[in-house]
Amino acid sequence: MEKRFYLSTRKDRSEEGALIAQALRDLGWVCTFDWMAIKNIGALDYPAVAQSEIEGIRQADVLLVLLPGGYGTHVEIGSALAFGKRVIIHSPSRQVLETPYPCVFHYHPNVTLMVSETVDIDSVLASLPS
Repeated sequence: MEKRFYLSTRKDRSEEGALIAQALRDLGWVCTFDWMAIKNIGALDYPAVAQSEIEGIRQADVLLVLLPGGYGTHVEIGSALAFGKRVIIHSPSRQVLETPYPCVFHYHPNVTLMVSETVDIDSVLASLPS
């Protein structure tokens, strides 16, 4: 059975996200929804995109999060936890992780936290559920 992932971050971290996504694809993982590929959407498209993102999280085995995230990142974390999914969060520092205040959901038992200045793809891959 194929392993599936959903990647969450903000657009200015999409280059790092693309490296992780490609590393996963090289190992046979499938991305359930690639929001980074969506271009030029308008307000009329928002409901369908929102539903597609939630469905992508529901279908994923793991949610990978690169902080700082965009406006929807914590919605995606909450959705993944509500669906009982594993979540791996990378933050470049404790300050980013806890500003403007610590989020208790970063410390949920289904969350693996990684704090390092740069994303170590090998460490991310080693944290994935088998």
